[in-house]
Parts: sequence; C-alpha cells; structure tokens
Amino acid sequence: MTMAVLTLIFLLVGAWFTTNSRMPERAHLLSGLSVGLFALPAMWAAYRWVGRSSAILLFVGFAVLALAIESFAVATGYPYGRFAYSDLLGWKLFGLVPWTVAFAWTPLVLAGYAVAAKISARPTVRILVTALLTASSDLVLDPGAVHLGFWRYEAAGTFYGVPASNFLGWLVSGVMAAAVMEFFVRLSRPLLPVPVQLASSGGLVVFFWTAVSLFSGLLVPALIGLVLLTLLAAFCVKNYYAFDEMIVIVDDDNIPIATARKLDEHNSETRLHRAFSVFVFNASGELLLQQRASSKKTWPGVWSNSCCGHVMLHESVERAAARRLIHELGISGTKLLMALPDFRYRAEKDGVVENEICPVLVGFTDSEPLPNPTEVGDHKWVNWNAFVAEIKIGGSGYSPWAVEEVERLAESEIFNRYFRENVSHLSHGPRRTAAEAVSYDQESKRLFTSPRSPRSRSTTEERRGV
Repeated sequence: MTMAVLTLIFLLVGAWFTTNSRMPERAHLLSGLSVGLFALPAMWAAYRWVGRSSAILLFVGFAVLALAIESFAVATGYPYGRFAYSDLLGWKLFGLVPWTVAFAWTPLVLAGYAVAAKISARPTVRILVTALLTASSDLVLDPGAVHLGFWRYEAAGTFYGVPASNFLGWLVSGVMAAAVMEFFVRLSRPLLPVPVQLASSGGLVVFFWTAVSLFSGLLVPALIGLVLLTLLAAFCVKNYYAFDEMIVIVDDDNIPIATARKLDEHNSETRLHRAFSVFVFNASGELLLQQRASSKKTWPGVWSNSCCGHVMLHESVERAAARRLIHELGISGTKLLMALPDFRYRAEKDGVVENEICPVLVGFTDSEPLPNPTEVGDHKWVNWNAFVAEIKIGGSGYSPWAVEEVERLAESEIFNRYFRENVSHLSHGPRRTAAEAVSYDQESKRLFTSPRSPRSRSTTEERRGV
C-alpha cells in the first residue's frame, strides 16, 4: 500500500512538472524511460499469469501490432485521421512512428481485457468491451498529449484538438487488439484466472494523463479520467487475488492441471497440489522449529519444521522456498539444498486434508529469525540428533509431514553428509575446496535423478493406500 501511494505521488509530481515546465532537450529519453516503466507492472502480471515465454510472446506480438497499425495510420490517415508524431517520444521507425509506441499500446489493451474477462464469458462480448474501454482511455490520453505537443492532427478536432475519427479509429484498433488477445488466451490456455493486476499499468497511464489534463485545465478529459479510475479501483478491489494465494493442482506426475484459492481448496477433499518444506539449521547443528499460527486453517498451533508453503504457478521450488523464508521468518540469503525431491504425503486433521507433492529443502543460516506473527506463533532451536531420537520413539505434537520428513532425512546419505560438512565448516572445520564442492554437487544430482526409491511415497499414503 505504501509503495502504491508513493507511486501515485510520484506520478502527480511528474505530471505537474511535465505540464508546467519547458520540455528538456533530451525529452525523448525521458519519454522512453517513462513508457517502459509504465509497462513494467503489466509485464510482471503477465509473467505471473502465463509464464515467461508466453508473456514475452504476448508483449512482442502487441508491439508488432501497435507499430504496424500506427505506421499505417501515419502514412495513410486510416483509421485515426491524418496526424504526425513529434520527436518528443523518441526516434522514429522508418521516419513514421516513435519506437515507444511498441510499449505504449499494450497496457491500455490489457487493462481493458482484464475488465472484459470478468464481465462476460463470451469472446465477442469481451472483444467489444475491451475495444470500448481502450477507446475510453484515449478520451483522457489524447487531449493531454496533443496539448503537450507529442503529436498533431492536420484537421484539429472539436474535442480539445482531437478529431472524432481518432476515437472511431481506436474502436477499430481496439477490436483488432482484443481479437489478438483472445487468440493468445486460446493458444496459451492459462490455468490462472485473468488477474486484475494486468490492469495496473493501464491504470497508472490513465492516472498520469488525468493529472496532466487537470493541471492543463482540460476539465472534461480530467473528469472522464477520474470516473474511469474510480470504476477501475472498485473493479480491482472486488476481483483481486494474490498470485501466492493460488495453489497449483497437479496429477500424479506433478503436471499442473488447475489452480484454486488456497483457503477454498483445503477441505475434506483437498486435491493433490504443489508445496515444499524447509529445514533450517544453525552453526551448532540445531534445527529451527516453528509453531504454526493459531489463525491457520491447517494444523493451527502445531509445531512443525522451519518453514512450509505452496509453489506458485511458473515458480521453481527453490524460489518459492526462499520467498516463504523471508515472509515467514525474515531469513534471506540462505543457500538451500534439495534433499528429498520426491516426497509426497496425505494427512487429515479436524476434517481438513493436506495432499501435497512436497519436496524438502535444507539449509544453514547464521541469522536469528524475525517471525511473522500472522504465520508463526512461536519458534525454537532444538538439537537435531535429539529431535530425530524423539521422533523415532514416537514424539507427538508435531505436524505429520514434519515427522515423516525427519525420518526420511535421517536416512538420507546426501543430507547426512551435507549436515556433517556444514556443521564442521561453520563451527570449526575447514571450508570445502571448489573441487570438493563440484564433486559433491555432481553426486547430489546423480542421486536425485536416479529412479525413485520404494519410499518416495509417504508412510501416511502407504497406510491409507493412496
């Protein structure tokens, strides 16, 4: 929230200086930087939604489309009417269109589509709504840009110098862009719902140009901008979901088949999904345990291993583990080893089932945790060997996955050697040489890629016949 407020304040200040100051000689450099920064939030949202490769394909496709339509429009006058760009937006491709147009279009189209996707399940309706919303945003953007001299129309229109043909042209290009978006969605088949975060860049663009219109005395565009921003804010609040709150449903081969909200999915029939567990040790060989917060839906108040969590779609297990270590315990920079890549379990408590493919990572830290009270009720360091002995004699009060993971780690050749060497190095022993480290990593990879052992499924599953 603080970052959002600071961003809006920065845009207000930028709009004021843009409106009330003389354009610097290198204005085209600032314009290019600004257009790129505006597009970043939507790029990040697209990456989280469809993955890196598909997000790149989406933005490259829209960049080509934007440059093609705008170049055709400047050369022929269709569909916007006769106009020409100044040099304020950067160097021009083929002397026609600034290169920044490649990134200026996409945020507005994505914002329109994010809204349209929630309004209707019919592609034709989504296309029309996207085009209408994209053209509506231009009612704010175009008057301000003409006022500042970014482009000029041969025949000045009645709407603050903008002809009606421009807005009709935006309806046409909006339909084309929305049709491309529909084709992309059908091609990529995203497992996540269309996120409102796709509208973030478009919202920032409209906010900036609303401020420009206000500071320039363009009252009608400013009023339209305020209405659009109010509706967009209400839409985002109603339809928002956090990417890290969506768990990845998988088949028995760990292939993603769906996504679901974490709290909704965890019930008496929880489907198999991706997760992970982390065991963090200190230089003395002590294991960090956490007591799960009493507000948690699954195993509230129960003592467990250092950190657990779910893997986001398009995220590696290692990145997910590092992310949750920071969120839950305030621990960062810990190098993690994949100790049990194939661990899987199913357990039930109070009518709520956990059913996870849950790789186990281990690492060492010299930091003291700073627990997040919404995630962690308490924490403590325990002697690892003593804890293993307690588990083996039936120590109760711990999460079922932690118990099984401890049993498996105690039997793991890779983990036991890693544990001995790191405790020895951190406490009093010499650091491994580079050659020894390479040899150790190669052996780890060999063991991890060997055929699954009969114990790759958890004992809980064996008891239940899962």
